Amino acid sequence: MSCLAYIISVFLIVATVIYFYVKKKYSYFEKNGVPYMQPSFPLGNLQGMGSKYHMFDVMMNSYNKLKGKGNIAGFYNIFEPTYLVTDLEVLKEITVKDFNKFVNRGVFVNEENEPLTGHLFSIEDDRWRFIRNKLSPVFTSGKLKNMYSTISNLGGNLIKAIERKTKNGKIPVDAKNVANRFTVDIISSVAFGMDSDTLNDQHQELLDIFKEVFGADGPSSFYFFFLFAFPKLSKFLKLRQFSKKLSDFFTNIVGKNIKYREDNKDNRSDFLNMLIQLKNKGSIDGEFSTETKKLTLNEILAQAFLFFFAGSDTSSTTISFGLSELAFHQDVQDKLRAEISEKTKDTNGEISYEALHEMTYLNQVVNESLRMYTPGFAIIRQANEDYKVPDSNITIEKGQMVFIPTIGFHYDEQFWNNPTKFDPERFTQEEIAKRPPQCYFPFGEGPRNCIGMRFGLVNVKYGIATIIKNFKVTPDANMKYPMKMDPKNPQLEPKGGFLLNFEKV
Repeated sequence: MSCLAYIISVFLIVATVIYFYVKKKYSYFEKNGVPYMQPSFPLGNLQGMGSKYHMFDVMMNSYNKLKGKGNIAGFYNIFEPTYLVTDLEVLKEITVKDFNKFVNRGVFVNEENEPLTGHLFSIEDDRWRFIRNKLSPVFTSGKLKNMYSTISNLGGNLIKAIERKTKNGKIPVDAKNVANRFTVDIISSVAFGMDSDTLNDQHQELLDIFKEVFGADGPSSFYFFFLFAFPKLSKFLKLRQFSKKLSDFFTNIVGKNIKYREDNKDNRSDFLNMLIQLKNKGSIDGEFSTETKKLTLNEILAQAFLFFFAGSDTSSTTISFGLSELAFHQDVQDKLRAEISEKTKDTNGEISYEALHEMTYLNQVVNESLRMYTPGFAIIRQANEDYKVPDSNITIEKGQMVFIPTIGFHYDEQFWNNPTKFDPERFTQEEIAKRPPQCYFPFGEGPRNCIGMRFGLVNVKYGIATIIKNFKVTPDANMKYPMKMDPKNPQLEPKGGFLLNFEKV
């Protein structure tokens, strides 16, 4: 046999094996009587993601095509048969009632080679429960109130940063860049006792490192979802979720901060100090705990990493979308500004912690922004045993993944009239009472919801309130509405970015 004939034979054998492998995978739902979307080789139902569609759009479009065909349906996550929840009752069963059967997310984690991946979002089973219980006292409303003065002290820097960028004229500003600096400064100060001062153009290295996690220098959408779709294969291939440069930078800066505090007995009322207490004593001062097991240095570094990067990005994203919608809806913006003025008239214009929580319309604006642009636009769960879906003949097999498309429920006309319209009036108490509570869950649902929800909401509300109190925000002429997600950006951002004009009021 000639060399060419040998190569052709090998190629045909490999192609045949792949063909039958894919055919078997793509026949799973039909064979099991599960309604599903027809997949396309090689990405299954992710076809076009990263080029034509953002994952945000994939989840919404899949939900719209599959709802009404059953309370749960089939979705091909590349080759993997994955379930897509389309019913509120099943959502509640999986995330709350039968949570113990769906504790894990089944996502990429490789602590041996990449310790920073061992954070609360990714870890599993009893280890997740242990660390979640340890961290819960960190995020109580009392501790949040103690942190508020640090947050509000940054309001002046936020105003000055916008003034410098606009020179009080109609010069478009990248709102996400400003919001990201604001939230980085908050978390640096509140969490780690560091004065990053990025709003005043200091410590550019912090912003540069953010680009390696979420920005243009970070992983592509496809790479990111490959890690999530094939966590075991990714671990076997020794793929990294974050670059070694990023991991070393964060470990260095936080590790040195921890050592300095321990060596100098420097005790502060911040997130890092509580983590140090969990490392050295197994409990937080003033909190009763029957569990005295301590966290390791790598464990607290991983939790600090998640809090710093994920907390900052989700908050700045929500601020940016909220400001953009207010820019396109001047009537809503005017009404919000009037409420802020009214609630701060007795405090010399200062936005106090109490005043912030009395701003009901601000709360409605933020809730509506989170409904339309949920940073966590899908919930991921993995079955840890065979699970029969209630009121169906479908059994989710042990190890299979389940997607709950949050954004699909948030735009479902069954629950929301004219869902593509930005309308904060949806969140009056009267309107909330008209719909099932499970149809709105921007911070996840059940015991594995976002532990930093209250902290994130305070950051978002304070940021939006401070800006709207001081500036009239309008969209730049190049910004399109309605906003369409940029498929090439793994994070949630509209095509062309958040270009807004800020005029002092």
